[in-house]
Amino acid sequence: MTNIPFPMLTTPGQHTMVSGGRLINCYPEPLSATAGLPYAYWRVAGLSAWGTATSGLYRGSILVKGTLYAVFGSTLYSFTSLGGAGTALPGTPIAGAGFCWLAANQAATPDIVIVSPGSAVYWTNGTSVGPYPDPNVTNFGTPNSVTYFLGFFVFTVAPGTTFVSAINGTSINLLNFATAQSKPDVLYRPIAFGQGGQILMAGSSTIEVWGSPINPVGFPFSYVSTIYRGVLNSNAICGDEDGWGKGIFFVGDDNKVSTLTTYTPTPISIPDLDQLIEREPDQTRISIGVYVVRGHGMVVVQGPTWCWEYDTTLQSWHERQSYLQTYRRGYAPRYAFAQWICGDFPLVAGATSSLFQIDPLARNEIGQPLRMRLETGPLGAFPRTVRINEINVYMTKGSSIATGHDPDETNASVDVSCSLNAGQTWSNPRQILIGPQSIMGYRARASIWGLANIEGVRWRFDESAGLNFAFMGADMEAEPLR
Repeated sequence: MTNIPFPMLTTPGQHTMVSGGRLINCYPEPLSATAGLPYAYWRVAGLSAWGTATSGLYRGSILVKGTLYAVFGSTLYSFTSLGGAGTALPGTPIAGAGFCWLAANQAATPDIVIVSPGSAVYWTNGTSVGPYPDPNVTNFGTPNSVTYFLGFFVFTVAPGTTFVSAINGTSINLLNFATAQSKPDVLYRPIAFGQGGQILMAGSSTIEVWGSPINPVGFPFSYVSTIYRGVLNSNAICGDEDGWGKGIFFVGDDNKVSTLTTYTPTPISIPDLDQLIEREPDQTRISIGVYVVRGHGMVVVQGPTWCWEYDTTLQSWHERQSYLQTYRRGYAPRYAFAQWICGDFPLVAGATSSLFQIDPLARNEIGQPLRMRLETGPLGAFPRTVRINEINVYMTKGSSIATGHDPDETNASVDVSCSLNAGQTWSNPRQILIGPQSIMGYRARASIWGLANIEGVRWRFDESAGLNFAFMGADMEAEPLR
């Protein structure tokens, strides 16, 4: 018997023959040294229904003193920790259709600012929505982003200007501004940087670092340094979210995903993902976000037709696909009420006015199957052909649920397919039973698969039942031929 190597990260390859395998909706988890095999491949966290709005697509959210505020369409909704139907705040409709940036200060009754990039700036105290109180907010142009930092609302304007509000207030002093110090590139977003009270001004070609010394008059922050790497858009940098604390991550102008813990970016993406980013027709639609589940910090990079996740614990990539789609429905996670809440992906047809919980106990997405797929790289005896006699699958047998949905959960199975030409074509899947609950006394195997060409055989394993289930390995019985 020959052990079939399972991939440690997804590598679809520019051609099937150079693929090292794929991980879709699953990831490897190291096991104890005394376990049967080194790794188990578990399903990613699913999505559970959490909140709903009356209409409109999700455009961003913020948690303020025990209330979650979320923009759907042109309306701001409030949600309690129980979720459910949101309460629409009356007042001025929020213009535009793109993602909104929300920030809140530490006033006794917090001021909440909403920036709809390229459209307008709004304000609320949690009861109604209106225009920003100080018209000077648009003096330098309509802001495209906002954050709260060291007592100030920090705004950015695309031509390269940043300005601040009064401390824990909304008034704007027109002398309290600064401009880009390094290049006249597009300024996308301010984001807090955990390096001694510094803030990043992320632009299209550079990321400037600002911070101490704090100035008593004028713009409060001083220029510190320049990182000569830009970001693709305002949604292409993240890491200042509550509940995260694992560093800054961004999609750069070099079409790579990088992390930033000092002033030197460290690329973490692989060529397959770099190519997806590079070939995206509209790079303004690429976004990056973060969440934590089962102790794993996940960095989500997604475009309109694809989604990849980086596991910061394992330093490994896997792909995400929702039911019958090539993208993931979850979008722009936000930590609130000791859980991660996200919206329905708004860049595709069929998106709903919903908020979801990223749920480690959910093994589906809003009741839809969350298929985990594991594909291996090619295995053979080049330059000889190989006759494939049998495969034995090492998995968590007996994982079906006696009280589950019949028959897909009460006597679940794995679909196993074989490619005899290194991934060009695949056989029809064969079902190997996982087995009824706690029934384990059998071999999970299938025989007589055919003759693989000289490039080798690849295996594909699918499981969709939504069980607490893991793949751990497989062995193949094969004969090299002349």
